[in-house]
Amino acid sequence: MSELLLSTSRRGLRGILRVIRSLAVLAVIGIVVAGIATTVVVLRSGVDELVTPSTPLVVNDVTKLNPVRVAELITPHSLDEIQQALASTQGRVSIGGGRYSQGGQTAYPDSLHIDMRQFNKVLALDTEAKQVTVQPGITWRQLQSEIDPHNLSIKIMQTYANFTVGGSLSVNVHGRYIGEGPVVGSVLALKLVLADGSLIQASANENADIFYGAIGGYGGLGVIVEASLQLEDNLPVERRVRTMPITDYATYFRNTIRDNRDVVFHNADIYPPNFTAMRDVSWYASDKPVTEANRLIPEGQSYKLEVAIEKFVAGSDFGKWSRQYVIDPLLYYPSKVVWRNYEASYDVAELEPKDRSEYTYGLREYFVPVERFDEFVPKMRDIFQRNQANIINVSVRHAKADPHTLLSWARSEVFAFVVYYRQGTDTEAKQAVKTWSGEMIDAVAEVGGAYYLPYQLQASKTQFAAAYPRSQAYFALKNRLDPNNRFVNLLWAKYYPLNNDLLAHTRADIDNYYRPVEQTLLTIPEWYLVFQPKEYADYLRDGGDPSRFPFLASIDEYWTLYDRVTALSAENYPANTEYRTMLRVIGISTTLEYLVKGAYEASLGRLSRWLAGGHDTPEDVLIQQAHRAYSDLIFNEPWYEFDFSGWRDRIWTETPLWGEHFFRKWERKLFFSAEFGVKSLYAKLIKYAAQSSYGETDKRIYLTAQRVHSNSIRLAKEPDGAEIVATGGDDYIMSVPRWGGFTEIMPKFLKTEWSISDISGNHQIAVSLLAGQDADVSKLKAQALFRSRVVSDDSQQRVIMMAGVADLSQLILDIERQGFELEHIFDY
Repeated sequence: MSELLLSTSRRGLRGILRVIRSLAVLAVIGIVVAGIATTVVVLRSGVDELVTPSTPLVVNDVTKLNPVRVAELITPHSLDEIQQALASTQGRVSIGGGRYSQGGQTAYPDSLHIDMRQFNKVLALDTEAKQVTVQPGITWRQLQSEIDPHNLSIKIMQTYANFTVGGSLSVNVHGRYIGEGPVVGSVLALKLVLADGSLIQASANENADIFYGAIGGYGGLGVIVEASLQLEDNLPVERRVRTMPITDYATYFRNTIRDNRDVVFHNADIYPPNFTAMRDVSWYASDKPVTEANRLIPEGQSYKLEVAIEKFVAGSDFGKWSRQYVIDPLLYYPSKVVWRNYEASYDVAELEPKDRSEYTYGLREYFVPVERFDEFVPKMRDIFQRNQANIINVSVRHAKADPHTLLSWARSEVFAFVVYYRQGTDTEAKQAVKTWSGEMIDAVAEVGGAYYLPYQLQASKTQFAAAYPRSQAYFALKNRLDPNNRFVNLLWAKYYPLNNDLLAHTRADIDNYYRPVEQTLLTIPEWYLVFQPKEYADYLRDGGDPSRFPFLASIDEYWTLYDRVTALSAENYPANTEYRTMLRVIGISTTLEYLVKGAYEASLGRLSRWLAGGHDTPEDVLIQQAHRAYSDLIFNEPWYEFDFSGWRDRIWTETPLWGEHFFRKWERKLFFSAEFGVKSLYAKLIKYAAQSSYGETDKRIYLTAQRVHSNSIRLAKEPDGAEIVATGGDDYIMSVPRWGGFTEIMPKFLKTEWSISDISGNHQIAVSLLAGQDADVSKLKAQALFRSRVVSDDSQQRVIMMAGVADLSQLILDIERQGFELEHIFDY
């Protein structure tokens, strides 16, 4: 009997060893196949056929650095529409045109946004008096097309013609025009719609305070709905170019350019990175035949060469050297005579890169009294070189004094230093630009100058007040015309005293209060690696055969989600390269894991299941429990905190070594041990790397909330799990759990007597819900972005939506009322 038992056990051990060898061979084959398949899957990333949905309520600017979600957006075509929109509402209002300001000057969170670009007609043209009246949504290029047949030209405008007239008046632009100053010098009259919907006319002689407040007032007083402008004659101009040391320029300009009435356009480029040489590019009135037949630069041209050269120049010091000594000499070598309108009709497309997700281009501008040019230049050079700023060009222009506008940037005759630069879109790059920009503002203040307001809002309130000493008069006028402070954008949210945020400094002092808004989208594929284990655990709980779970479909779904959110993010937000890299890394590792697991389950796993007659062994039951425990944990903790080794040991200590379905038992033991053993080692490695790089994981996220006033005497109490961090006025800063805890607490939070104004400094957030295949979600107060498969259940879909933070309460209630399941709210 003992010999029989010994013989049987030896045969059993030999069988186990054969199974182990077979598993080892299969694992090697699986890894090779998985490696090849992983490469194929990763290469296909980015080719998803999704048509990226537009996000109409997100207002951004040309830099793509300042996405702002507004509550409502209208595109009026008539004056009545504008007046009605203001008279019938009471909330905040923001106004936008071409969106070429670069710091949120055209938008405010949860405001009514008036997009003026369709309000763009020429209302009157007097060719004898050389005057035109227009609606403000018209671009300078559209206006040029109207007046050029009459041989008339715009008197003052920017270099580029894509901007709207209303936007240009709101920032009080200037150009390259010699003998002129800001655009206010060409404006005859304005009409504005005020906060109550009333219409008012203003000029230098009528309501002069409003006239000089609205021009350069950045939309803070009302909506400019009509502008009358003085024009000039169109005429041929000849280009003349001269290079010189920067130390010669001030004297050269004073003696040669300033009082020369033949000079129409003038700018002088300072060459980085040395900032010691300049090139004067001036255009003189001429009676020579034009060398360019077109009277205006044709619209819709391709600028691939110009964009490529810009990228090359920005890419290195060699590129900048090449521009100074090769590219520009060739560019300016031929003689050129063109119409004034041609030279004034440049298209910003020649500056627009193919993609602004990983880096972007921006402007800064500093106004220096002409007599202090030589004093300012060394300060500028030192700041740029010391900070290693990637400056592409500094263009010097001239402007006469503007003594009248309340927010005048030219209180005396000035040189304008227009700084064009490239920067990354990540947090570190933004901080670097903020550093040198602040130093430049201090430097220009030291010489009695000013900085320009249409760019990034990085100046302190003290710097703003020093550069714009009449701002208090502007604020007093705004308070009189707009007592309820309806006209707001990010500029006035920062500098208008009545918008003072009592908790601003507290938020700035809280580590990780502010999180990038694009991460609400980029976390979606990451969260799929939480949803999918739950889906797998549910599948096993419901009696599903693990060898038939759609692992390959899960891989495809991850990369489809990655494609979709990166496309959406690139359309509206900075790239967040670090986060995207992390998504690719975890995507590749998950792809490899699922390919190996899927190949194994489809072969030996299916065989052992068949031999067991489809019955579960004790090992199957414990594996189901392990996957349920894992799926529960990762909703609230990092995945590497799971006790993989403990569960691996349990399959040996809590299930018998012998019993029915012997092959299935041992196949499950060995495969589960191998899987969780590898994951245990990998988890320890990732945990060590994560804690070494980032320290302990922050498990809280911050928001700002207000108590909702009601008839209840009881004061609203924060939900369990939320903690009040600070209070200021009506605002409360709170911390709440992240991850799964965030989704759990928000419905409770929003059903109490609280409203939330921002989460992590953001005003929009992604939400997913589970619904039937043909579910109609159009009535929900959110924008449906796309739908996603539930790979193990064809009857359900995951719907990804973008909601306003202010609308989140209503959205959660409506999801419940319509019988959908709120799956997740994607924190940042």
